[in-house]
Amino acid sequence: MSNQVSAIKKISSQLNDRYRQFLVMDNAEPMGMPQKQREYFLAQALTRHYHVILHLRHTGEEQVLMSGYLAKGPKDTLLVTNASQNITQVAHLNQIMFVERNDYR
Repeated sequence: MSNQVSAIKKISSQLNDRYRQFLVMDNAEPMGMPQKQREYFLAQALTRHYHVILHLRHTGEEQVLMSGYLAKGPKDTLLVTNASQNITQVAHLNQIMFVERNDYR
């Protein structure tokens, strides 16, 4: 009887460990929007002049955001100009993970 109980405890602990390994995603980078969706959102933001927030890929722990109105830049880049039009930043298309519309805040 004690062998059965210890076998059940062992299987239970192994199952719990596997379950934790399956669910834990340490140091996993978010995948971002699908490419077609991102391209569609960017095209809409350009043509309809939406104020957007761009979530960019980052190497460190802090998240990199750019906020403003979009304009086409040279060679796969976008120019992001803030609302008061005094700062313009450059974002490369393959850096962009998410596009968020900012008009509703």
